[in-house]
Amino acid sequence: METIVLGSGSKGNATLIHSGRTTLLVDAGLSYRAMKKRLEGSPFSLADINAVLITHEHIDHVRGLRMVMKKNRVPLYTAESVLAALPADVEVDEFFPLEPHIHQSIGDFEIYPVPLSHDTETTLGFVFFSEGKKIVYATDTGFIDERLHPVFQNADAYILEANYDVAMLFTSERPYSLKRRIDSVRGHLSNADSAYYLSRFVGERTKVIVLAHPSEECNTPERALSAFQDVFMSYDLFPDDYEVHVAGQHVPTKLFKL
Repeated sequence: METIVLGSGSKGNATLIHSGRTTLLVDAGLSYRAMKKRLEGSPFSLADINAVLITHEHIDHVRGLRMVMKKNRVPLYTAESVLAALPADVEVDEFFPLEPHIHQSIGDFEIYPVPLSHDTETTLGFVFFSEGKKIVYATDTGFIDERLHPVFQNADAYILEANYDVAMLFTSERPYSLKRRIDSVRGHLSNADSAYYLSRFVGERTKVIVLAHPSEECNTPERALSAFQDVFMSYDLFPDDYEVHVAGQHVPTKLFKL
């Protein structure tokens, strides 16, 4: 499998995952032009996409969806409640509903959708299986239910939210109500939360970790990486055993080959 995070954060989220003859776009929160440009220099283009998966309907996850659907005419996979909440100008030719805990095959992928805890009716995370590899994708969640831990364990790669540094959030000028929302079980994962979960999930096959959906106002790559390192060392894990990256809002990650 191969994956590249095109953008991650409150201004737009999009990730491309490829295996065999199948290329998936997870979320389309960047403009079509931005996604196209960020794929330049990679082996892939938006024309390669075979299907789009949407985690939830917030604008930073669907901003470019109208143009993707218009230009590519590919199937859309998401929860029915998400479909109903999409902007009215998004035209979907072919829709396949996703339900939590119900496996779905898309080309060379087997996908296991999981429920996350965010302030929408439904927010999905995904576990992707193909070619003997496994990728866990989970952003926009205030916590990760213990019942999901077994399926999240020992993946080859994790794209997991590390949204905010607690001190930066609560000393920011954001309204207190927004701070509480972000820090709630229906908000986002802090750096420390993310690091703790990863310390529980990683296994002998884990190679790549992408800390995703970072806040530009209430986080920095240095703080996200420092929290990851501190937590892992406290659990007698070695941070240098993993290739760790912080996804950004303005430039894509490298292409990860698993």
